[in-house]
Amino acid sequence: MADRVLFLMNGSEDQPQILRAFRDAKSGLSAEFAAGLEKGQKMLKEKDVAVFIVDLGLPEMSLSAVLRDMSSQKIRQPVILLAGDQQEEQVLKFMHAGAYDCLSKLSGYPELLPVLLARVLVRHEVILKNIDRERLIRKSQKQWMRIIDGITDFIFITDEDHRIIKANNAFAGHFNMHPRELIGRKCNELLGIDIADDHCLADINAGESGKAMTFERQIHNEIYQVSVFTSIKGFVIYVMKNITETKRLKEHLYYTEKLKSLGLLTGGMAHEINNPLTGIFSYIELLSMKITDESVRRDLGKIYESAERCKRVIENLMTFSRQQVSSRSVESINDIIDRTVDLRTYPLRSRNIEVQKEYADAVTVFVDSQQIQQVILNILLNAEQAIADTGRNSGRVVFRTEGLPEEKKVRITITDNGPGIPADIIPRIFDPFFTTKPVGIGTGLGLSISYGIISEHGGSITAERAEGGGMTFIIELPTGAGANYAAQVS
Repeated sequence: MADRVLFLMNGSEDQPQILRAFRDAKSGLSAEFAAGLEKGQKMLKEKDVAVFIVDLGLPEMSLSAVLRDMSSQKIRQPVILLAGDQQEEQVLKFMHAGAYDCLSKLSGYPELLPVLLARVLVRHEVILKNIDRERLIRKSQKQWMRIIDGITDFIFITDEDHRIIKANNAFAGHFNMHPRELIGRKCNELLGIDIADDHCLADINAGESGKAMTFERQIHNEIYQVSVFTSIKGFVIYVMKNITETKRLKEHLYYTEKLKSLGLLTGGMAHEINNPLTGIFSYIELLSMKITDESVRRDLGKIYESAERCKRVIENLMTFSRQQVSSRSVESINDIIDRTVDLRTYPLRSRNIEVQKEYADAVTVFVDSQQIQQVILNILLNAEQAIADTGRNSGRVVFRTEGLPEEKKVRITITDNGPGIPADIIPRIFDPFFTTKPVGIGTGLGLSISYGIISEHGGSITAERAEGGGMTFIIELPTGAGANYAAQVS
């Protein structure tokens, strides 16, 4: 710590007594003197000074400006005033400007200076430590808030009345507001849902201290994992993490693993059933050659039709289990769609269903064209059936393709204007053997097979309700080698 005391005094009559007092006190402090304010300021900046003592008996001077200058330059040495009688007004003026303390020029004051200054320095050191500690606390608080504001999860604190008292930028940004604008607002009114009621908070308070209660809430079609725990004074801390995409990926993984397991199972089943089914066809044909009774022949025809249906199911199972050799090449996705639609030209025309095509130019993919054609056909057949079931005089199916160069993908969108599928059923439509069609109409394997084919190609297939009714299926396929991209044609 500095041990130099700088005096700014008028005249030198007190200097010998001051020097002798400092020397006799053996306090470790030394005294230096400056004849004018300008020289005193220069010494204060250049030398290691512990205390700056200013005699108010000097002629009128701009000490206030000096104090402001010291403050702006963060010079933290205490300025002590030496005041005589009738100088109360000056003392008040300079104390308001930033002077640290005042000493009275009583008779024999030089002998008291070392002891008084030692006490001033101890007190000043404590004050400086407190100032530094408060500065560190404020800096830490700012850094902590910057960290909280950098987190994309929603974080906010409420009082006992569920009113927000603090929120991070992510939570405020969700409402296009500044965090300050949220203060005083009720979180349940903002979110439109009672996240944690009083019973929930009571359970949290009754639990082990510091532990949070975690649960899921659906808010405006988004799923959030909410962690809630209370702190002292009844404050409640909320952390909300959007897990919508995570859950979607988990469901995707679930379907993929389920299809893999079912593929192994159904492959073996298909082979086992296919052998006796071949015998049934053979014996039906033999019986048909021997029997002349038309009624019996008609019954045999019905058996044959049922066996044919079984055969189609077996073929779908074989496809589903991937018991086929896949051959891939660079293909135009537009041509694959055209070939598929051509297969259904007459049924589509007879049902007065219009097919619209919004193609990007020359979009190619590296795929097994037969398998992709089967996917398109399955979706088209479902759209036909759905539109026909509405009893409308006209229907519409729209095929749209677009290249996604940055993602190295091609997107195929198929939209119909049928009745659509209820939202609670959509997550199940890719499940094997799940169907909304009447008994005998659908096997429930079409979309499952489609899902498996697209997954095997490294792509994705999703479904959602179309605006105004109907369904939209979105297929994304990686382009692979030799792919072309093009802008969307309007």
